[in-house]
Amino acid sequence: MLLKTDQGPPKFADADLVVAECLAELRYPKRVSVTECANDHRHLSNPGAYSGPWRESPHDTRFAERAQDALHVDSPYREVVVMGPAQTGKSEVGNNWQLHTVLYDQVDMMFVMPDKTSINQYVKTQWDKMVEVCPDLEKRLLPGASADTINLKQFKGCSFFFQWPGGPTFRAKPVSRGRLDDYDDIPQDVGVAAGGKGGQGSPLSLMLGRGGSFSAYSGSKVYANSTPKLGAKRGIEALVSAGTDERWYVDCLTCDQPFILDTEHVLKFDRTGTAAEAADSAVVMCPDPECGGYHTQAHKRALMDTGRWVGKGETAVSRKIHSEGKEGELQRNSRLSQRWDGLMGFRRWSEIAELWRAAELKLENEQDETELVTFFQTTAGKNYTPKGNGEPPIAEDELLRRARLSPHRFGFVPREAVCLVMSIDQAVNRFEVSAWAFAPGYRAWLVDRFPIVNCGDEPLKPFTRPEHFAVLHPRVLAKRYPVAGAPNLFVKPLCTVLDTGGMDSATDNAFAWWHSMVAGDIGSGRVPVPPSALMLYKGGNKADGKLLPPPTIDAKRQLPGAPPCELWVPNANRIKDMADVGLRRGDGGSGSIVFPGDLDEDQQLRAAPYIAEFTAEEKIDGAWTRPKDTKNETLDLYVMARSALIRFGGHDHSLSWVPSWARPPRLRPLPRPEAAVVEEQAIAALAPETATSAMEVPRRTLPATPPAPMSPPRRPRPKIRVTRAR
Repeated sequence: MLLKTDQGPPKFADADLVVAECLAELRYPKRVSVTECANDHRHLSNPGAYSGPWRESPHDTRFAERAQDALHVDSPYREVVVMGPAQTGKSEVGNNWQLHTVLYDQVDMMFVMPDKTSINQYVKTQWDKMVEVCPDLEKRLLPGASADTINLKQFKGCSFFFQWPGGPTFRAKPVSRGRLDDYDDIPQDVGVAAGGKGGQGSPLSLMLGRGGSFSAYSGSKVYANSTPKLGAKRGIEALVSAGTDERWYVDCLTCDQPFILDTEHVLKFDRTGTAAEAADSAVVMCPDPECGGYHTQAHKRALMDTGRWVGKGETAVSRKIHSEGKEGELQRNSRLSQRWDGLMGFRRWSEIAELWRAAELKLENEQDETELVTFFQTTAGKNYTPKGNGEPPIAEDELLRRARLSPHRFGFVPREAVCLVMSIDQAVNRFEVSAWAFAPGYRAWLVDRFPIVNCGDEPLKPFTRPEHFAVLHPRVLAKRYPVAGAPNLFVKPLCTVLDTGGMDSATDNAFAWWHSMVAGDIGSGRVPVPPSALMLYKGGNKADGKLLPPPTIDAKRQLPGAPPCELWVPNANRIKDMADVGLRRGDGGSGSIVFPGDLDEDQQLRAAPYIAEFTAEEKIDGAWTRPKDTKNETLDLYVMARSALIRFGGHDHSLSWVPSWARPPRLRPLPRPEAAVVEEQAIAALAPETATSAMEVPRRTLPATPPAPMSPPRRPRPKIRVTRAR
């Protein structure tokens, strides 16, 4: 039996509603600013942070209104460029502009980010979410899957293209509006980045070129923003400098005098303590020395109430003098450009101070400026100038003067040191060897420095004669150095680092030597060396690479059943930066490098040639370079030794991880016999002056543990009688 269904006549659409919708499309859109559009239509969805209408956000974003309103079609500016820290709302300016374009001023727009991954991630996590929580935006999205793809969004009256730089990105796409996010991460020569032989030009010029056909009508608009990374004369900062170059001025709440809200100059905190103490003491200080007024986080909104943008041709004055807070006339320019600062954004000032102090402590303790670079770029919003930039290199004469005044001598480990590292550099006809002592804070002393040029009676040829590596065990690995002031106490090397050389044969020989050391030699009685006591090294040539990437294991150079032989490729450029910072410290503090003060028979400093080698390189375009016909072995040997510490301790500059067997033995006084005590008492009773002088004689000391022998004694080989079978 068939199921009966009641199918009535089809329902017709509401004619009034259809006509109303058609007439609404014909109505000329309201002319509202981008800020008004965001206040009326924009909703935020940020789990873990504020979610809700844009106009009700607890964050003060009034500093962003001038930039986003300058993107309106009626604005006289063709380009809007913003340089600032991460997470301050730079991208929100572009988001609000796109919202305004869809709702009030429909034209096609292209949005470019540095790579495919970043633009696709933006579409999925930000743009699609904005469409979802903004009903007015979602209603204008065209139906159908083809109108809503990852790289193309089609709305009523306009299309949005989401692209990344490449050969065809800026070809055959006439658009009057463009957006460039993370400008300094986009290749500055797009054609070269796409693999072409010649460059097509900068991203901004190519984006402006897409709007040439619109210049006679509404014109074109481009919005570019970025965290600065390329320096003052390149990338986003160069664009800002060529525009109106506006800065955000506020009035001191104490003296009413204007000043730039600039992290580097007005954020003050305790610079003698920890990062947490810096956070507790963070204030924004008026730069006027006669005022000294300070502002806490609670004063931020009141301080921002006085804010205004001041550009070229204008002069900031107190709002009590002029209601706009500035005088003069802004220079005419087609590019509005602004410098945003971290103090204006969403981070608390205490967090900014904490991050800054943590980066300073890393520089002080590890001589590593990478955290400061990150802080200034992503938190303060400006390019970082390395400490050594603008300063002349440390003079060789200054290092010679320090060495002459130093009590440190060749062949002795300073009492402050906690470990010793040997480093070996391969050359065609020799090994260059050094011994470095280290103390907490990476304070370093050159303990020994010598070449090995012979293997027995033969000239050394490590690149072609693998058997010549046998000289390294007795002359390097087995060496022990006495403690300064206690010549009967000896220190073992924590690790021995060997450079694998620049030729395949040298690398093969280095791997073979490593395996022979780890395996030991029963015939000679040489015991196996622990794999952790050896380190094969190759200097990395990528200036912006990791400090010490994970080691590589070359399967072709491994032996069955043997421990894996690892090759370490640290960022030698960054470690040389650390060495440069250490050389500039003449107070013996963290990172300082001390050379011995020994004199030869001609009263010349023995360490002079090694100091010359240490200062041989110069930094050019961010990379350390050795001039032609100069020697730099001592610098390379220091880099190798420092790499060993990073291998074991990472960023732990306290060196508390150094095992007890590698530390210098503790100094302990010999117990005095009973007769000596009685004799001293008798001398003291007869002649106090004699007793005083006797007590000033240094006592002998005993090592905490006896020094290990250089190598175990050889055992006599058992005699084996061989008989021929009959």
